[in-house]
Amino acid sequence: MNHKIMFILLIVLLIAEASISQSTQKKIFSHSRKQRNWFPYFNFNASTFKNVPHEFGPYTRWWWPGNDVTDSELQREIKMFAESGFAGVEIQPLTMGINPKAPQAQLNRVYSWDTPSFYKHVKAVMEQAKKYDITVDMNGGSGWPLGGPQVAPKESMLTLTYSDTIVAGGKTISINLPKQLTDYSKIIIFDTLHLYSYIDPGLAKLQAVVTAQILDKKDDQTFLDPESVIDITSHVINNKLNFKTPQGGNWVIIVFWEIPDGQKPTLIASRNPGLVANYFDSAQIIKSYEHLFGKRTGLQQYYSKPFRAVFNDSYEFRTDRHYADNFLSFFQQRRGYNIIPRLAANLEKGYNNNAASFLFPNAKSNFVFSNEDRRLQYDYDVTVGELLQQQFINSSNNWMQHRGLLHRTQAYGVKTDVIASSGSAAIPEAEQLFAKGSEGFIKLVTSGAHLYNRPVVTQESFVFFGGSEMITPQKIKILSDKSFTNGINQIIYSGSPYKYKTSDYGKDGWNTWSTPYSGFDFSANINESFPYWKYIKDINLYIARSQYAIRSGQPHTDVLIYFPFADFTQEDLVENPKEVLVSGYFKGVEPVTILNNAEKINLTTKQKWFTKVWKTINILNASGITWDWINDASLQTAIADHGKINIRGNKYQALLLINAPYIQLASAKQILVLSHKKIKILVIGEPPAKQPGFFNYKENDRKTIQLIMQSLNGKNSKHITDTNSLNSWIENIEQKIKFNSIYSFTHTIEREMKDGSLLRFIWNQSPQWQSISLSTDAVYRNNYWLDPAKNYIINAVNDIASDKGYTYLLPPYGSIIFYASKNKFAEKLLNTNTLDINNAKQIIRIDKWDIKAGNSEVKNSSLFDWRSNEAFKYQSADGIYTASFEFDKKSKKNYFIDLGTVYFTAELKLNNKYAGKIIWEPFQLDITSLLKKGKNNLEIKIIPTQRNEFIHEAITGNKNYEQFKGKENTLMPAGLLGPVKIIVF
Repeated sequence: MNHKIMFILLIVLLIAEASISQSTQKKIFSHSRKQRNWFPYFNFNASTFKNVPHEFGPYTRWWWPGNDVTDSELQREIKMFAESGFAGVEIQPLTMGINPKAPQAQLNRVYSWDTPSFYKHVKAVMEQAKKYDITVDMNGGSGWPLGGPQVAPKESMLTLTYSDTIVAGGKTISINLPKQLTDYSKIIIFDTLHLYSYIDPGLAKLQAVVTAQILDKKDDQTFLDPESVIDITSHVINNKLNFKTPQGGNWVIIVFWEIPDGQKPTLIASRNPGLVANYFDSAQIIKSYEHLFGKRTGLQQYYSKPFRAVFNDSYEFRTDRHYADNFLSFFQQRRGYNIIPRLAANLEKGYNNNAASFLFPNAKSNFVFSNEDRRLQYDYDVTVGELLQQQFINSSNNWMQHRGLLHRTQAYGVKTDVIASSGSAAIPEAEQLFAKGSEGFIKLVTSGAHLYNRPVVTQESFVFFGGSEMITPQKIKILSDKSFTNGINQIIYSGSPYKYKTSDYGKDGWNTWSTPYSGFDFSANINESFPYWKYIKDINLYIARSQYAIRSGQPHTDVLIYFPFADFTQEDLVENPKEVLVSGYFKGVEPVTILNNAEKINLTTKQKWFTKVWKTINILNASGITWDWINDASLQTAIADHGKINIRGNKYQALLLINAPYIQLASAKQILVLSHKKIKILVIGEPPAKQPGFFNYKENDRKTIQLIMQSLNGKNSKHITDTNSLNSWIENIEQKIKFNSIYSFTHTIEREMKDGSLLRFIWNQSPQWQSISLSTDAVYRNNYWLDPAKNYIINAVNDIASDKGYTYLLPPYGSIIFYASKNKFAEKLLNTNTLDINNAKQIIRIDKWDIKAGNSEVKNSSLFDWRSNEAFKYQSADGIYTASFEFDKKSKKNYFIDLGTVYFTAELKLNNKYAGKIIWEPFQLDITSLLKKGKNNLEIKIIPTQRNEFIHEAITGNKNYEQFKGKENTLMPAGLLGPVKIIVF
């Protein structure tokens, strides 16, 4: 597409964007969603909860070894996924973990993505998926970011680079402009994945030329006089500069160039990888979609049945500074000033190199004007984010919606407003690998979904650095509950490798992110080689019931917390000190590694802010107050609605500003309006005293602090210096389901139905049994406890006599749903009340066991962690524990066995009869019907992880397990540790 057509297209897009109101955009999307029948609104139904439809199950990222697949195996695996409780798959063909020295014929098949053969395989999947009611998402091509051989250099990602020269003042110069490519020298050294192509210097396009007087040079930085800058672009003809420099000192001439950055898609399964498509040019993005999913592929017959969405992974761009053909004009339109005279302040090595920022740990701006240069960078970053939303996310949404598809994307990585970017996506996605999977980051994505009315928000789940073979059912449940209470409502496993067993791999086959050829040791490997695959359907039913519940109705959030930053990268975060499973590390269970034990020093502004804000958030969590982040773009649309904040139809009771270092001027103006309308506004710590932009910053800073201070005079505004008086302020927040005490172990999320009924998902994030007590508004005459793990619903009984309210005992890391309803559930759906563990009495303890695992065996032994016994240390075979005990059955009470500590699942037989399985806490099982008077024989099968065995294989020199070499200090616990008791209620 020539530049004139591209310019016309941009104008059309801008006019369309300006002419369509937010409410109209919402209606259009809602209409499209309803028409396609992807995510229709529904109210919670108890019968549906107990018989949860297949569609609410989790998805899995389905890794293919490029195109080295067969139709028969693909179709077998689709059937397997369906029968195992998965609702959908995401096809991701890539080359991670493939032996580069495999036979040439095999590699030719691997690298034959985007050929007729590949699309034939996809069609076979689509046909089978329709048969088994499996939904299919497709990755945007092969590997990531979106790109491929269809992308020529002129259509690829651009970077802003520069060349410069120093001249004396008062001199007439006539020089050819020097050209400078992106400096790949440092990157190429580390480019083991071959991510870059060298770019022809002839593709560099002149953008502007400025000159400025040099004040100083120090540590590779050039300090410039900001008042001396002159835009001399007009003095350039045919790349030759003719100009007389002003008198005095030395002057630098800075030439700004636009040039393709040379980035290839990562792990693309094509001999000709091409380049990453230009995410800042909608025409190039649409061209790639047409190539990858359009008529030439034959996939249009599957649009919406079963093809649901195109997925684009996180924006792992590798460039110094993002740029676009129209960037300078777009910037002036959005920010209100010409950035060319100060453009040099945005030149910093690796600034936008999200994936390789570690290569530039001490990077500084090459040119410095003043201490206010950070404002210029802020404005630049905001503009990049807006351009990305407009040109990539919105154009992707539009292209797909017109075809009955949805756009699913991880809208982060680049320095952008993650809340707004996530809210722009049809299906926003978070992940547990980015930013350590911290709730601070996850909430940015889910807050975007809530604020912008996206009904489903997905998450790439159960994947961590250095965590291969460390995923267990217990860990999956805890990570799921953590996700659910942070707003995620569709889990996507990461992931399931295609069954690809060759001599290149060990017994588990091609575990995509943990092979001798990957260079990584990532979790997870969720297919038939997963030790706990036999339980995957049980796990998925738990996830499905939970997801059904937390997708019912709509989010009901009490308060908004202002997120003051216009960009976020994973380096910006300091995680919540009360958070569990940060980076996937299961404290008290898994070994401590360097990755999950690192501490931050020399905190940045954002990191310091997170450190302070967690104190408030933990008090809110413990009080049962639900919260979301809010960005400037959403705050500036807020209106007062009968005492509540209304943002795109979502209502909130209060706005919190917590130690915000700055706030946009337009946001400060809107806060004052809300304050006059008697909206609850709470400022904690120092109020923001400035705005972050560069334009007219002195005057706008003054206006900003004035507006904030005026807003604190509002009737319902309050300013506190710390969190000491926060609890008294919380009393003013209306809670229809209220915590009767402070519960520091809880995380919770709430959904509201059209009739006003409330569903609250409550998670105990502690390793202890915890009791919780709730009270409800009088309008809720029918209240219930729902357990998605055990699939039961019981009446919630209000203990009025003792003033305990509705109480429930949560097991370690357990979760429960409280449903406050105006209507009764059908009696046939209710279960009998559960037993109270507090009233349990131990009657027998079993201390001596015969234990066997593989060829290792001990007799009459106490229980032990296998790591402490050389014979068992590296075992991954099932552990068989046998013992006998005497029992005198005296009454018709309920008898349970309590296994204590289990690593990691247990199946029991009592007197040669199957008693049941336990796959997560609490490890207790009702054995009343199987007990007999006299001698009882007990057998317990324990399934450990495979990690210890694989480490041993590496120790013994097995080349198929080299990724575990040197990991002897990361052995996983294994076995039954007990104590094992028979208890009676």
